[in-house]
Amino acid sequence: MRNGVGAALCAILLTGPAQAKLTELTILSQEPFADGASFGAAGPYVRIRALARGELDPRDPANAGIALLDQAPRDARGMVAYDTDVFILRPADPARGNGVLLYDVTNRGNKPLLGWLNDAKEPSYGNVNDPRTLADAGNAFTLRRGDTMVWSGWQPEVTGANSTLGIRLPVAASVVASIRHEFQSGTRGTDPMQRVRLPYPVAHTDSARLTVRARADDPVAMQRFGWVDNRTIQLLPFGAAPVPRHIYDLTYEAGRPTVNGIGFAATRDLVSHLRTQPGVTHTLAVGISLSGRFLRHFLELGMNRDEGGRRVFDGVLPHIAGAGKVFGNEAFAMPFRTATQHEDRSYPENWPPYGYGSPGLLRGDATDPLVIESNTATEYWQKGASLVHTDAAGADAALPPGVRMNLVAGLQHGGHASTPGTPGNCAAP
Repeated sequence: MRNGVGAALCAILLTGPAQAKLTELTILSQEPFADGASFGAAGPYVRIRALARGELDPRDPANAGIALLDQAPRDARGMVAYDTDVFILRPADPARGNGVLLYDVTNRGNKPLLGWLNDAKEPSYGNVNDPRTLADAGNAFTLRRGDTMVWSGWQPEVTGANSTLGIRLPVAASVVASIRHEFQSGTRGTDPMQRVRLPYPVAHTDSARLTVRARADDPVAMQRFGWVDNRTIQLLPFGAAPVPRHIYDLTYEAGRPTVNGIGFAATRDLVSHLRTQPGVTHTLAVGISLSGRFLRHFLELGMNRDEGGRRVFDGVLPHIAGAGKVFGNEAFAMPFRTATQHEDRSYPENWPPYGYGSPGLLRGDATDPLVIESNTATEYWQKGASLVHTDAAGADAALPPGVRMNLVAGLQHGGHASTPGTPGNCAAP
Protein backbone atom coordinates (compact mmCIF):
# COMPACT_ATOMS: atom_id res chain seq x y z
CA MET A 1 0.00 0.00 0.00
CA ARG A 2 1.20 3.50 -0.85
CA ASN A 3 2.95 5.26 2.03
CA GLY A 4 1.11 3.63 4.91
CA VAL A 5 -2.40 4.38 3.63
CA GLY A 6 -4.12 1.47 5.36
CA ALA A 7 -7.34 -0.26 4.44
CA ALA A 8 -9.55 -2.67 6.33
CA LEU A 9 -11.52 -2.30 3.46
CA CYS A 10 -17.46 -6.69 -2.16
CA ALA A 11 -18.93 -9.06 -3.85
CA ILE A 12 -21.93 -7.50 -5.56
CA LEU A 13 -24.66 -9.00 -7.66
CA LEU A 14 -26.15 -6.17 -9.68
CA THR A 15 -29.60 -7.65 -9.62
CA GLY A 16 -32.96 -6.75 -8.21
CA PRO A 17 -34.81 -3.43 -8.20
CA ALA A 18 -32.92 -0.24 -7.42
CA GLN A 19 -33.62 1.35 -4.05
CA ALA A 20 -32.81 4.50 -2.10
CA LYS A 21 -33.96 6.67 -5.03
CA LEU A 22 -31.55 4.96 -7.41
CA THR A 23 -34.05 4.32 -10.17
CA GLU A 24 -31.85 2.44 -12.63
CA LEU A 25 -28.40 0.86 -12.72
CA THR A 26 -27.53 -0.12 -16.28
CA ILE A 27 -24.49 -2.27 -17.06
CA LEU A 28 -22.82 -0.84 -20.16
CA SER A 29 -20.06 -3.45 -20.37
CA GLN A 30 -18.68 -6.37 -18.37
CA GLU A 31 -15.43 -8.16 -19.18
CA PRO A 32 -12.65 -10.16 -17.49
CA PHE A 33 -10.03 -8.12 -15.69
CA ALA A 34 -6.34 -8.83 -16.35
CA ASP A 35 -7.16 -11.55 -18.93
CA GLY A 36 -8.84 -13.65 -16.26
CA ALA A 37 -5.88 -13.75 -13.85
CA SER A 38 -6.73 -15.30 -10.49
CA PHE A 39 -6.19 -13.40 -7.23
CA GLY A 40 -5.88 -15.97 -4.48
CA ALA A 41 -9.06 -17.12 -2.79
CA ALA A 42 -11.04 -14.38 -4.55
CA GLY A 43 -10.28 -15.86 -7.97
CA PRO A 44 -10.63 -13.89 -11.21
CA TYR A 45 -12.12 -10.41 -11.30
CA VAL A 46 -14.42 -8.65 -13.75
CA ARG A 47 -14.54 -4.97 -14.65
CA ILE A 48 -17.94 -3.36 -15.05
CA ARG A 49 -18.88 -0.03 -16.58
CA ALA A 50 -22.34 1.16 -15.59
CA LEU A 51 -24.64 4.16 -15.56
CA ALA A 52 -26.70 4.98 -12.48
CA ARG A 53 -29.84 7.06 -12.77
CA GLY A 54 -31.38 8.54 -9.68
CA GLU A 55 -33.93 10.99 -8.42
CA LEU A 56 -34.22 13.15 -5.34
CA ASP A 57 -37.27 14.52 -3.56
CA PRO A 58 -36.62 18.15 -2.56
CA ARG A 59 -39.30 17.75 0.13
CA ASP A 60 -37.48 14.89 1.86
CA PRO A 61 -35.64 16.11 5.00
CA ALA A 62 -32.71 13.88 4.01
CA ASN A 63 -32.12 16.19 1.05
CA ALA A 64 -32.75 19.50 2.82
CA GLY A 65 -29.06 20.42 2.91
CA ILE A 66 -28.56 20.35 -0.87
CA ALA A 67 -28.18 23.92 -2.11
CA LEU A 68 -30.48 24.95 -4.99
CA LEU A 69 -32.29 21.59 -5.03
CA ASP A 70 -35.57 23.44 -4.54
CA GLN A 71 -34.86 25.44 -7.71
CA ALA A 72 -33.95 22.50 -9.93
CA PRO A 73 -36.41 21.32 -12.60
CA ARG A 74 -38.75 18.54 -11.47
CA ASP A 75 -40.69 15.83 -13.23
CA ALA A 76 -44.45 15.31 -12.95
CA ARG A 77 -43.98 13.60 -9.57
CA GLY A 78 -41.92 16.46 -8.17
CA MET A 79 -38.60 14.60 -8.41
CA VAL A 80 -35.20 15.94 -9.52
CA ALA A 81 -33.30 13.57 -11.84
CA TYR A 82 -29.58 13.01 -12.43
CA ASP A 83 -27.28 10.30 -13.79
CA THR A 84 -23.71 9.34 -12.93
CA ASP A 85 -20.93 7.14 -14.30
CA VAL A 86 -20.05 4.00 -12.31
CA PHE A 87 -17.07 1.64 -12.51
CA ILE A 88 -16.73 -1.61 -10.53
CA LEU A 89 -14.02 -4.24 -10.06
CA ARG A 90 -15.40 -7.33 -8.34
CA PRO A 91 -14.75 -11.07 -8.11
CA ALA A 92 -16.19 -12.88 -11.12
CA ASP A 93 -17.79 -15.28 -8.64
CA PRO A 94 -19.35 -12.98 -6.03
CA ALA A 95 -19.45 -15.84 -3.52
CA ARG A 96 -15.63 -15.75 -3.41
CA GLY A 97 -15.53 -12.13 -2.29
CA ASN A 98 -14.94 -11.07 1.31
CA GLY A 99 -18.16 -9.08 1.68
CA VAL A 100 -16.43 -5.69 1.66
CA LEU A 101 -17.50 -2.93 -0.70
CA LEU A 102 -14.63 -0.47 -0.95
CA TYR A 103 -15.72 2.86 -2.41
CA ASP A 104 -12.94 5.06 -3.75
CA VAL A 105 -14.06 8.69 -4.03
CA THR A 106 -12.96 9.96 -7.43
CA ASN A 107 -10.66 12.98 -7.54
CA ARG A 108 -11.64 15.25 -10.43
CA GLY A 109 -13.05 12.11 -12.01
CA ASN A 110 -9.85 10.11 -11.52
CA LYS A 111 -9.49 6.76 -9.72
CA PRO A 112 -6.66 6.99 -7.14
CA LEU A 113 -7.17 3.70 -5.31
CA LEU A 114 -5.05 1.20 -7.24
CA GLY A 115 -2.09 3.56 -7.38
CA TRP A 116 -2.26 4.46 -3.69
CA LEU A 117 -3.38 1.25 -1.96
CA ASN A 118 -1.98 -1.33 -4.37
CA ASP A 119 1.23 0.40 -5.49
CA ALA A 120 0.14 0.11 -9.12
CA LYS A 121 2.42 1.93 -11.52
CA GLU A 122 0.02 4.68 -12.45
CA PRO A 123 0.10 6.21 -15.93
CA SER A 124 -0.69 9.60 -14.39
CA TYR A 125 -0.03 10.91 -10.90
CA GLY A 126 -1.74 8.61 -8.41
CA ASN A 127 -4.42 7.39 -10.82
CA VAL A 128 -5.17 4.17 -12.68
CA ASN A 129 -8.25 5.31 -14.56
CA ASP A 130 -8.78 2.39 -16.92
CA PRO A 131 -7.65 -0.75 -15.06
CA ARG A 132 -7.35 -3.65 -17.50
CA THR A 133 -4.03 -5.44 -17.04
CA LEU A 134 -2.27 -7.36 -14.31
CA ALA A 135 0.13 -4.44 -13.95
CA ASP A 136 -2.84 -2.20 -13.18
CA ALA A 137 -3.56 -4.35 -10.13
CA GLY A 138 -0.18 -3.43 -8.62
CA ASN A 139 0.53 -5.72 -5.69
CA ALA A 140 -3.14 -6.79 -5.86
CA PHE A 141 -3.68 -6.10 -2.14
CA THR A 142 -7.38 -5.26 -2.42
CA LEU A 143 -8.03 -7.99 -5.00
CA ARG A 144 -6.36 -10.77 -3.04
CA ARG A 145 -8.49 -9.71 -0.08
CA GLY A 146 -11.62 -10.15 -2.16
CA ASP A 147 -12.80 -6.53 -1.99
CA THR A 148 -15.19 -5.15 -4.54
CA MET A 149 -14.01 -1.69 -5.59
CA VAL A 150 -16.52 0.91 -6.69
CA TRP A 151 -16.08 4.36 -8.21
CA SER A 152 -18.66 6.91 -9.38
CA GLY A 153 -18.82 10.49 -10.58
CA TRP A 154 -19.76 13.43 -8.38
CA GLN A 155 -18.16 16.45 -10.12
CA PRO A 156 -20.19 17.85 -13.04
CA GLU A 157 -17.22 19.58 -14.70
CA VAL A 158 -15.57 16.22 -15.44
CA THR A 159 -15.81 15.50 -19.17
CA GLY A 160 -15.07 11.76 -19.26
CA ALA A 161 -11.71 12.21 -21.00
CA ASN A 162 -8.99 9.73 -19.95
CA SER A 163 -11.63 7.33 -18.56
CA THR A 164 -12.67 9.79 -15.84
CA LEU A 165 -16.11 9.52 -14.24
CA GLY A 166 -18.57 12.41 -14.28
CA ILE A 167 -22.13 13.22 -13.34
CA ARG A 168 -24.92 14.98 -15.22
CA LEU A 169 -26.80 17.42 -13.00
CA PRO A 170 -29.76 19.74 -13.46
CA VAL A 171 -29.30 23.51 -13.53
CA ALA A 172 -31.13 26.21 -11.61
CA ALA A 173 -31.90 28.21 -14.74
CA SER A 174 -33.35 31.29 -13.03
CA VAL A 175 -30.40 31.96 -10.71
CA VAL A 176 -28.01 34.80 -11.59
CA ALA A 177 -25.22 36.12 -9.37
CA SER A 178 -21.87 37.89 -9.48
CA ILE A 179 -19.08 35.33 -9.20
CA ARG A 180 -15.30 35.29 -9.38
CA HIS A 181 -13.18 32.96 -11.49
CA GLU A 182 -9.50 32.85 -10.57
CA PHE A 183 -7.00 31.32 -12.98
CA GLN A 184 -3.24 31.02 -13.39
CA SER A 185 -0.85 29.70 -16.02
CA GLY A 186 2.18 27.51 -15.41
CA THR A 187 1.58 26.67 -11.75
CA ARG A 188 0.25 23.12 -12.07
CA GLY A 189 1.98 21.48 -14.97
CA THR A 190 1.91 22.59 -18.57
CA ASP A 191 -1.25 24.54 -19.27
CA PRO A 192 -0.71 27.15 -21.99
CA MET A 193 -3.84 29.27 -22.29
CA GLN A 194 -4.74 31.41 -25.26
CA ARG A 195 -8.36 31.15 -24.17
CA VAL A 196 -9.85 30.65 -20.73
CA ARG A 197 -12.88 28.43 -20.16
CA LEU A 198 -15.22 29.68 -17.42
CA PRO A 199 -17.00 27.49 -14.86
CA TYR A 200 -20.43 29.00 -15.64
CA PRO A 201 -21.93 30.88 -18.59
CA VAL A 202 -22.09 34.66 -18.46
CA ALA A 203 -25.55 36.15 -17.99
CA HIS A 204 -24.61 39.81 -18.54
CA THR A 205 -21.28 40.98 -19.93
CA ASP A 206 -21.54 44.68 -19.07
CA SER A 207 -20.15 44.50 -15.53
CA ALA A 208 -17.41 41.91 -16.15
CA ARG A 209 -13.86 42.93 -15.25
CA LEU A 210 -10.52 41.13 -15.25
CA THR A 211 -7.63 41.95 -12.91
CA VAL A 212 -4.09 40.60 -12.60
CA ARG A 213 -1.50 40.58 -9.84
CA ALA A 214 1.77 38.76 -9.20
CA ARG A 215 0.90 37.60 -5.68
CA ALA A 216 -2.30 37.20 -3.72
CA ASP A 217 -1.75 40.30 -1.57
CA ASP A 218 -0.36 42.57 -4.29
CA PRO A 219 -2.25 45.55 -5.75
CA VAL A 220 -4.40 44.61 -8.72
CA ALA A 221 -4.18 45.96 -12.26
CA MET A 222 -6.87 45.86 -14.93
CA GLN A 223 -6.40 43.43 -17.82
CA ARG A 224 -8.08 43.80 -21.20
CA PHE A 225 -10.04 40.80 -22.49
CA GLY A 226 -12.75 39.85 -24.94
CA TRP A 227 -15.59 37.32 -25.06
CA VAL A 228 -15.17 34.34 -27.40
CA ASP A 229 -18.52 32.85 -26.38
CA ASN A 230 -20.67 32.84 -23.26
CA ARG A 231 -18.20 30.60 -21.38
CA THR A 232 -14.85 31.59 -22.88
CA ILE A 233 -12.64 34.68 -22.77
CA GLN A 234 -9.30 35.57 -24.31
CA LEU A 235 -6.79 38.20 -23.30
CA LEU A 236 -6.26 41.26 -25.44
CA PRO A 237 -4.51 42.20 -27.60
CA PHE A 238 -5.34 39.11 -29.64
CA GLY A 239 -2.81 36.33 -29.08
CA ALA A 240 -1.78 37.51 -25.61
CA ALA A 241 -1.27 34.77 -23.02
CA PRO A 242 -1.39 34.97 -19.22
CA VAL A 243 1.89 35.82 -17.50
CA PRO A 244 3.09 32.58 -15.88
CA ARG A 245 2.29 32.27 -12.17
CA HIS A 246 0.35 35.55 -12.05
CA ILE A 247 -3.13 35.50 -10.52
CA TYR A 248 -5.99 36.55 -12.79
CA ASP A 249 -9.46 37.29 -11.42
CA LEU A 250 -12.52 37.58 -13.63
CA THR A 251 -15.60 38.93 -11.88
CA TYR A 252 -18.80 38.58 -13.90
CA GLU A 253 -22.56 38.02 -13.74
CA ALA A 254 -23.07 34.28 -14.20
CA GLY A 255 -26.19 32.22 -14.72
CA ARG A 256 -27.48 28.64 -14.88
CA PRO A 257 -25.58 27.09 -11.95
CA THR A 258 -25.56 23.31 -11.71
CA VAL A 259 -26.98 21.81 -8.52
CA ASN A 260 -23.59 20.51 -7.43
CA GLY A 261 -24.66 19.20 -4.03
CA ILE A 262 -26.52 16.36 -5.73
CA GLY A 263 -23.09 14.73 -6.09
CA PHE A 264 -23.11 13.97 -2.36
CA ALA A 265 -26.60 12.45 -2.49
CA ALA A 266 -25.75 10.47 -5.63
CA THR A 267 -22.86 8.84 -3.76
CA ARG A 268 -25.09 8.17 -0.76
CA ASP A 269 -27.83 6.54 -2.81
CA LEU A 270 -25.52 4.45 -5.01
CA VAL A 271 -23.71 2.94 -2.03
CA SER A 272 -26.97 2.57 -0.09
CA HIS A 273 -28.34 0.51 -2.97
CA LEU A 274 -25.21 -1.58 -3.47
CA ARG A 275 -24.92 -2.47 0.20
CA THR A 276 -28.31 -4.25 -0.01
CA GLN A 277 -26.97 -6.69 -2.61
CA PRO A 278 -26.35 -10.34 -1.67
CA GLY A 279 -23.02 -10.95 0.02
CA VAL A 280 -22.27 -7.36 1.06
CA THR A 281 -21.46 -7.19 4.76
CA HIS A 282 -19.44 -3.97 5.10
CA THR A 283 -19.11 -0.71 3.19
CA LEU A 284 -15.93 1.34 3.45
CA ALA A 285 -14.79 4.55 1.76
CA VAL A 286 -11.37 6.00 1.09
CA GLY A 287 -10.80 9.56 -0.12
CA ILE A 288 -7.42 11.08 -0.98
CA SER A 289 -6.81 14.85 -0.95
CA LEU A 290 -9.86 16.50 -2.58
CA SER A 291 -11.67 13.16 -2.22
CA GLY A 292 -10.88 13.13 1.49
CA ARG A 293 -12.34 16.60 1.81
CA PHE A 294 -15.42 15.23 0.03
CA LEU A 295 -15.79 12.54 2.71
CA ARG A 296 -15.51 15.10 5.51
CA HIS A 297 -18.14 17.27 3.82
CA PHE A 298 -20.30 14.19 3.16
CA LEU A 299 -20.38 13.53 6.90
CA GLU A 300 -21.09 17.16 7.78
CA LEU A 301 -24.10 17.18 5.45
CA GLY A 302 -25.53 14.11 7.19
CA MET A 303 -25.22 12.03 4.02
CA ASN A 304 -24.07 8.93 5.87
CA ARG A 305 -27.73 8.44 6.76
CA ASP A 306 -29.73 7.46 3.69
CA GLU A 307 -33.34 8.44 3.03
CA GLY A 308 -34.48 5.40 4.99
CA GLY A 309 -32.38 6.31 8.04
CA ARG A 310 -29.79 3.58 7.42
CA ARG A 311 -26.01 3.93 7.71
CA VAL A 312 -24.27 4.23 4.33
CA PHE A 313 -20.55 3.71 5.09
CA ASP A 314 -19.44 1.61 8.04
CA GLY A 315 -15.99 3.19 7.93
CA VAL A 316 -14.30 6.09 6.14
CA LEU A 317 -10.65 7.02 5.58
CA PRO A 318 -10.03 10.65 4.60
CA HIS A 319 -6.33 10.91 3.72
CA ILE A 320 -4.36 14.18 3.27
CA ALA A 321 -7.56 16.22 3.52
CA GLY A 322 -6.49 18.51 6.36
CA ALA A 323 -9.36 20.38 7.98
CA GLY A 324 -10.98 21.03 4.62
CA LYS A 325 -14.22 20.32 2.88
CA VAL A 326 -15.32 20.99 -0.70
CA PHE A 327 -16.59 24.12 -2.42
CA GLY A 328 -19.29 21.87 -3.80
CA ASN A 329 -22.65 22.63 -2.21
CA GLU A 330 -23.26 26.28 -2.95
CA ALA A 331 -24.76 28.26 -5.78
CA PHE A 332 -22.06 28.45 -8.47
CA ALA A 333 -19.92 25.92 -6.63
CA MET A 334 -16.50 25.00 -8.00
CA PRO A 335 -15.53 21.67 -6.39
CA PHE A 336 -12.25 21.48 -8.32
CA ARG A 337 -10.79 24.36 -6.26
CA THR A 338 -8.07 23.74 -3.67
CA ALA A 339 -6.59 26.53 -1.57
CA THR A 340 -2.80 26.81 -1.64
CA GLN A 341 -0.34 29.44 -0.46
CA HIS A 342 -0.52 31.16 -3.85
CA GLU A 343 -3.77 30.10 -5.52
CA ASP A 344 -7.48 29.86 -4.70
CA ARG A 345 -6.91 31.28 -1.23
CA SER A 346 -10.27 33.01 -0.93
CA TYR A 347 -12.49 30.12 -2.04
CA PRO A 348 -14.40 28.24 0.69
CA GLU A 349 -12.55 25.19 1.99
CA ASN A 350 -12.01 25.33 5.77
CA TRP A 351 -15.01 26.16 7.93
CA PRO A 352 -16.29 24.82 11.26
CA PRO A 353 -16.97 22.26 12.46
CA TYR A 354 -13.50 20.90 11.79
CA GLY A 355 -13.38 17.86 14.06
CA TYR A 356 -15.49 14.86 14.94
CA GLY A 357 -16.56 15.68 18.50
CA SER A 358 -19.81 17.33 19.53
CA PRO A 359 -20.66 19.54 17.77
CA GLY A 360 -18.75 18.15 14.83
CA LEU A 361 -18.88 16.18 11.62
CA LEU A 362 -20.59 13.17 13.21
CA ARG A 363 -24.17 12.83 14.43
CA GLY A 364 -23.53 10.80 17.57
CA ASP A 365 -25.90 8.01 16.58
CA ALA A 366 -25.90 4.63 14.85
CA THR A 367 -25.35 6.17 11.41
CA ASP A 368 -21.86 7.41 12.32
CA PRO A 369 -19.05 5.50 10.60
CA LEU A 370 -15.75 4.54 12.13
CA VAL A 371 -13.20 7.14 11.04
CA ILE A 372 -9.46 6.93 10.41
CA GLU A 373 -8.11 10.29 9.27
CA SER A 374 -4.47 10.61 8.22
CA ASN A 375 -2.43 13.64 7.20
CA THR A 376 1.14 14.44 6.27
CA ALA A 377 3.25 17.38 7.37
CA THR A 378 2.01 19.39 4.39
CA GLU A 379 -1.56 19.41 5.67
CA TYR A 380 -0.38 20.93 8.96
CA TRP A 381 1.56 23.67 7.20
CA GLN A 382 -0.97 24.39 4.49
CA LYS A 383 -4.35 22.74 5.12
CA GLY A 384 -5.09 23.47 8.79
CA ALA A 385 -4.93 19.83 9.89
CA SER A 386 -4.40 20.71 13.56
CA LEU A 387 -7.94 22.14 13.66
CA VAL A 388 -9.29 18.61 13.32
CA HIS A 389 -8.02 17.52 16.74
CA THR A 390 -7.55 20.72 18.78
CA ASP A 391 -10.02 23.04 20.48
CA ALA A 392 -10.37 26.82 20.24
CA ALA A 393 -7.65 27.26 22.88
CA GLY A 394 -5.20 25.08 20.94
CA ALA A 395 -5.38 22.16 23.37
CA ASP A 396 -5.93 18.57 22.32
CA ALA A 397 -9.60 17.87 21.73
CA ALA A 398 -11.17 14.62 22.86
CA LEU A 399 -11.81 12.24 19.98
CA PRO A 400 -15.00 10.16 19.87
CA PRO A 401 -14.38 6.44 20.53
CA GLY A 402 -14.74 5.51 16.86
CA VAL A 403 -12.28 8.10 15.51
CA ARG A 404 -8.53 7.76 15.01
CA MET A 405 -6.07 10.44 13.84
CA ASN A 406 -2.72 9.65 12.24
CA LEU A 407 0.24 11.80 11.17
CA VAL A 408 2.61 10.55 8.49
CA ALA A 409 5.47 12.69 9.78
CA GLY A 410 7.81 14.51 7.44
CA LEU A 411 6.00 13.52 4.27
CA GLN A 412 4.73 15.82 1.54
CA HIS A 413 1.09 16.00 0.46
CA GLY A 414 1.39 13.54 -2.39
CA GLY A 415 3.59 11.25 -0.35
CA HIS A 416 5.40 9.77 -3.32
CA ALA A 417 8.93 8.69 -2.53
CA SER A 418 11.60 10.75 -4.29
CA THR A 419 14.05 7.83 -4.44
CA PRO A 420 13.46 4.24 -5.57
CA GLY A 421 12.44 1.82 -2.88
CA THR A 422 10.85 -1.56 -2.32
CA PRO A 423 7.04 -1.23 -2.28
CA GLY A 424 5.26 -2.77 0.66
CA ASN A 425 3.23 -2.13 3.75
CA CYS A 426 5.03 0.19 6.17
CA ALA A 427 8.19 0.03 4.06
CA ALA A 428 10.27 3.14 3.44
CA PRO A 429 13.03 3.64 0.88
